[in-house]
Amino acid sequence: MFRLERSFFALRLACPVVRARQWLLCAALAVPSASPSDAQSLPATQKFEVTAITFQGNRALAENELLAQMTTRVTPGFLNKFLHNTISEKLGRKNEYLSTLTLGGDVRRLRTYYENRGFFGAAIDTSLAYHPEGGNVDITVRIAEGYRALIDTLRYEGIVNGPGTIWTDIQSSPRIVVGDPYNAQLLEEEVVRVLKVLANTGYPNARYMRDSSRATRYASTGNCCVRLRFDLGRMYFFGPVTIRQEIDSVRSPGFRDDITDEILLQQLTYVPGKRYSIEDSVSSASNLNRLGIFDLRSMDMRIPLRSDTAVTVPTSILIRPKDKHELGPELIVSDEDGALNLGAGIGYTHRNFLGGARLFTTSLRFRTQRLSQFPDYFGLNNYSVSNLDLTAELVQPYVFSNRIKGSWSFSYILDKEIPYLQKIFQNKFGFTNRFTESTSGFLDWTLETVASAKNDSFYVGSSNLLVQQQIRLLQLQQFNSILAFTIQRDVTNDLFSPSEGTITSAELDEAGLFPLLLQGVFPNLPISQFYRVILTGRWYTEAAAHRYSILAFKLKGGFEDKYGGARSDTSIVIPQTHRFYAGGGNSIRGWNSRDLIAGGSSPYAGQLGGNLDLEGSVELRTNILQSLRDGIFDKIWLVQFIDAGNVWTQMSDFRPNTVAIAAGIGIRYDTFFGPFRIDWGFRIYNPSEPPGQQWITQRQLFGQTFKEAIFHFGIGNAF
Repeated sequence: MFRLERSFFALRLACPVVRARQWLLCAALAVPSASPSDAQSLPATQKFEVTAITFQGNRALAENELLAQMTTRVTPGFLNKFLHNTISEKLGRKNEYLSTLTLGGDVRRLRTYYENRGFFGAAIDTSLAYHPEGGNVDITVRIAEGYRALIDTLRYEGIVNGPGTIWTDIQSSPRIVVGDPYNAQLLEEEVVRVLKVLANTGYPNARYMRDSSRATRYASTGNCCVRLRFDLGRMYFFGPVTIRQEIDSVRSPGFRDDITDEILLQQLTYVPGKRYSIEDSVSSASNLNRLGIFDLRSMDMRIPLRSDTAVTVPTSILIRPKDKHELGPELIVSDEDGALNLGAGIGYTHRNFLGGARLFTTSLRFRTQRLSQFPDYFGLNNYSVSNLDLTAELVQPYVFSNRIKGSWSFSYILDKEIPYLQKIFQNKFGFTNRFTESTSGFLDWTLETVASAKNDSFYVGSSNLLVQQQIRLLQLQQFNSILAFTIQRDVTNDLFSPSEGTITSAELDEAGLFPLLLQGVFPNLPISQFYRVILTGRWYTEAAAHRYSILAFKLKGGFEDKYGGARSDTSIVIPQTHRFYAGGGNSIRGWNSRDLIAGGSSPYAGQLGGNLDLEGSVELRTNILQSLRDGIFDKIWLVQFIDAGNVWTQMSDFRPNTVAIAAGIGIRYDTFFGPFRIDWGFRIYNPSEPPGQQWITQRQLFGQTFKEAIFHFGIGNAF
């Protein structure tokens, strides 16, 4: 048995939970200084640029992973060198020259990196191929990885007399388990995870005991036994809560006695006497921030020192009340419906309406996609796209518990699209439930009456009977009762521009069940009966370190259909406001908003929408001037994207060769309200064109493809 000595362990662990630096034992065997080997003699005066670094024999660890451990770099291309050497040292990259001293340090780092991942016998050497005529050199790193040690025993010591759930929590979702390869970084992360578990079960002062922890490697098997020892300290409980108001002498008349302590205490996920938990303190602060009737200035919890005999953690909350009444104008810039919308509005807010932290808001908002239609934004027989929305809403922040929020709104809406003008009276009840910090559910019940009028100048030259029926029924008056349930999970690392994580959601809508029960009383009620399912996924990962380059993916699928007696009744249609549309800045960016539909070769064919929607997108977002770090130009991102998808009138119309494809480039500029976006998209494959003219290679590049390209403007990323 070979026992690793403590002097060989020197990897430091920063633990934010206990706010103190801890040390994790990991193998970092001392190695002698290494110099690169080379069959050629190194010229004494000539400097050599590094043109290539290649690895041989690295079967377990990826080349990019190993390159990240080296300070020797491949020299950049012409453009980067030109920008750096000619314009500014903050732009591009400098020439990279070989330094044998630096390369020797790289070899030592690589050996340590391999050892910290269980390859204790790894052998690493280098060879250099000089090209004196070009002044450059190629580096080859040769690796013999050898056997990778496994963890055959993993023990957590010192955790005794803990709450009943503590071992269940520790054994849930471990970063490393018995049978895994030895990995010092994962052991680091496992210690952090266990300390978080302890902090969430009443032990915020728990410590990782470096001197008492061991990693033992057995000569007989080459595997490791790891012992992680902890000192729990005392168990702590939440103590009394004190609440104070910070008076703003400029904005506020003084102390607001309508904001009672009970309002704040309702939003806390703990009560005095409950076992201390960091998760409870974080979720409580989040609840208070969401109330909207005050600014949370601070929420302090003072955990006693280990030497103190106290076992309670008091809470001190400081708030600054917002104005009880607020009336203000609004400037609207949005990318609703995948197009740039400009508009204005006015809104009134009453904070703490009738007590209980209720919010009452009323607003009047106007937006349009076509300013050129002034002043006839709602003319029936023109091609304007505008919306006027008068809404009053009451929000109840506490329904049964502080995890459930309720709302009730009433709206009058004028919705002008190219094919129609709709007058909508809408009554909506909504509930939001936070299942966890990352998962929320939304339940909405909408009752609405819709009166539609058809644009007489709207024409779609289609022989599709379903399309012709939709056009005839644009005059239809409907009563809709729609139940919608959505569940969403967001585990991304940034609200506006995530670089890691996923957002997934599923939505299920049902219309017609409630009014169907009333048909005996109202036999002539013009109801619609349909269901709709929408699944959406978005994934983000860093393509280059430090948020320099982000790879983003999106998949979306939606289907809807009539059910019950509505399936055979041709006079009943799915409302236009609940159909699927394609094209626009958030969809397939080679087409304008609502301009894309399978089989729609005539202008405005996509304006009627469809019952099946499939979309996918890939974006590469690069912070091209990140190195400037000047707070102005380093906020610029270059984006390259590919979109594919379409909308089909019905599922039976789907064919793989009707999937449209677009590509393009864009610019993002980060602001405090999210990125401002400009995209330029062109068509790679247009299924609506006749055979022989569908692919970009079959069309004139400038005369057709680039001429038909579309600019899109918006706020926020496309997804």
